[in-house]
Amino acid sequence: MNDVTLTILKIVISVCSALITIYLIPYIYTLKEDKKYASLVAMVEVAVKAAEQTFRESGQGAAKKEEVIKFVSEWMTNKGVTISQEQLSQIIECAVYQLKK
Repeated sequence: MNDVTLTILKIVISVCSALITIYLIPYIYTLKEDKKYASLVAMVEVAVKAAEQTFRESGQGAAKKEEVIKFVSEWMTNKGVTISQEQLSQIIECAVYQLKK
């Protein structure tokens, strides 16, 4: 190879690696995070349905929610997912609303 071809090849490789670093790696990370939080929402839905089946008597909403929070918090710890308690509470309320619909 002559010097011009080698220089062009180096430039092309540098540009490609820069594009991968700037665009592809953050995109893959975002997909991974989206999948993690989609799994969280699915797990909350399962936990809410299980709590509805376990506590059939009316007036046990607080016990149901506590059971869901306990189950989902343990799952989040194992999977490395972190959200605030307020966010978790909102996701639970949304799952309950969807279940009642």
